[in-house]
Amino acid sequence: MPEILVLLVALAAAGGLVLRPLWSTVPDTGADPGEADAAALRHRVAIEALRDVETDRHAGSLDDAAYAEQLARAEERAATTSAALSEGDASPLAPPARRGRRGAVVAAGLIGAVLLGGWFVPGAGIANRTVVNQELADSEAAEAARQQRIADLQAALAANPRDTATLSALADAHLSGSGGEDLVRAAVALQLLIALEPERADAYERIMTAYLRAGDHANARAAHDAYQELDTADPVEVAFFDGLIALRGEDDSRAAQEAFDRFLELAPDDPRAAMIRGLLDEAAGS
Repeated sequence: MPEILVLLVALAAAGGLVLRPLWSTVPDTGADPGEADAAALRHRVAIEALRDVETDRHAGSLDDAAYAEQLARAEERAATTSAALSEGDASPLAPPARRGRRGAVVAAGLIGAVLLGGWFVPGAGIANRTVVNQELADSEAAEAARQQRIADLQAALAANPRDTATLSALADAHLSGSGGEDLVRAAVALQLLIALEPERADAYERIMTAYLRAGDHANARAAHDAYQELDTADPVEVAFFDGLIALRGEDDSRAAQEAFDRFLELAPDDPRAAMIRGLLDEAAGS
């Protein structure tokens, strides 16, 4: 909001420069019509220069300093040509008593439109490209860090293949990726983890997630069947994965509804409850 106030003050000052010499009634001084027309042409060129500055700004060819400098020069030139236009306002193109006032309104309106347009219209140049490039750089840096983390964990696992903490961390590092290869490697790490710790419920939950993300619903169901036999299995998670597999992989809307109803009965305040209600509606509709 302070930036808008500063803009309005600047706009008022620029408008004052234009309006002060033009607003009053201009007497017929018998000025040369050709000179009056030339003054009008110079003023139109000055207004076009203002527009060109804004166009260059949005195109990204002007940085902040160059934009401010060129805008100041263009505004000063427009104010000067407006004043010159008012001094020669006895042109036969319009009655002297009305032409100055109309010229003032038009000039002020054009300058206002250019200034406000430059303020409120989103730029499409250097600034926006910088934001996009920064987001890309951040994403690439995060991926590089993830790959380094995977390499470090693999090295640690080579030194101690039975380190379940390292296997679990390696599975999570692969699950944080988005590619199919990452999902396969996450599933392999979790299979090894389950082989070392058969009662590890969180490993089953993560391997079902990996299978579902990969679209491997048959293995997801097999892992679910083994999971629900565990003494450590969470009934809420049993219902959650049962419903997802039935709905997404087996096209069994009735089994999905039963699983989702069971989930909501067991955990009505679970953070996933709203999502489950949406899936329940989807299952009921199908």
